[in-house]
Amino acid sequence: MARVFITGGAGFIGRWVVARCLADGHEVTAYDNLCVGRKSNLDEFGDRVALVEADILDEERLSTALAKARPDIVFHLAAHHFIPYCNAHPAETLRVNVEGTEIVCRQAAAAGVKRLVAASTGACYPGTDGLLTEATPAVPVDIYGLSKHIMESVLDYYHRSSGLTVRIGRLFNTYGPYETNDHLIPHIMDSLKTGPSIELGNIYTKRDYIFVKDTAASLYGLSQVDKGDLLIANVGTGIEYSAEEIVQMLGQILGSEITISVDEARLRPVDKPHQMADISRLVSATGVKPGYSLEDGLKELVDFEGIAF
Repeated sequence: MARVFITGGAGFIGRWVVARCLADGHEVTAYDNLCVGRKSNLDEFGDRVALVEADILDEERLSTALAKARPDIVFHLAAHHFIPYCNAHPAETLRVNVEGTEIVCRQAAAAGVKRLVAASTGACYPGTDGLLTEATPAVPVDIYGLSKHIMESVLDYYHRSSGLTVRIGRLFNTYGPYETNDHLIPHIMDSLKTGPSIELGNIYTKRDYIFVKDTAASLYGLSQVDKGDLLIANVGTGIEYSAEEIVQMLGQILGSEITISVDEARLRPVDKPHQMADISRLVSATGVKPGYSLEDGLKELVDFEGIAF
């Protein structure tokens, strides 16, 4: 059993990392300011998880929480990551995602933490055909991707300067139950609750969609790699789908044709045509492979949301 500390632990992915750690019998503390995360996401775990309501920018609260929890492993998931919000609030995004990460690293090292697993993003990469490897040069096209690219440099610095073992998961498009932001698939789900029609932006750009349980399993797998140099690994499936293809698949699952109309307000000024992960490094390092196909994940999400026509 290990002691685990999860920043952003009441958020979408954080909630599932909490569940994965508890399933292995670990002692878990979730640290979250609840600006996006929700207490209700942790309700089913009862007193098996300790929730600290505080911000990663609050050094005193973070230091106190780490000293009390005495974690062996820190998962750093707290961040601004909804791209429209990040683009509208660039300074805040950089402060939370970069300065916040520096504070977490510094305080974790001071608390004697041995391993830190951080969530980065496939948004660091350019939009190109074919699989993106960890060696693909970073060319972020938005503030979110930029903030995470800089964040990785902060993590690398603390790995080299403090002896903190760092694992970085570059997450591709995660979806599933308990989502807390209006990303593509949550928007589709909310729209379908009122009938078989959806307003979308660009329906032809393709992304690598990974079910949240697989994302949590991948991050957990990275946390178990306890020796060696800094490790960066893509977390995705190696398969890409467009919004149009997702809607068509949902129509098949629900047994009804779904109509799409384009909402100009949802079109992004910069939108990469492709984004697909090479996950060979993740599989080699952890042995973890995605267990859900897109169809399987969407079926589980439809059932969770109670959608039927």
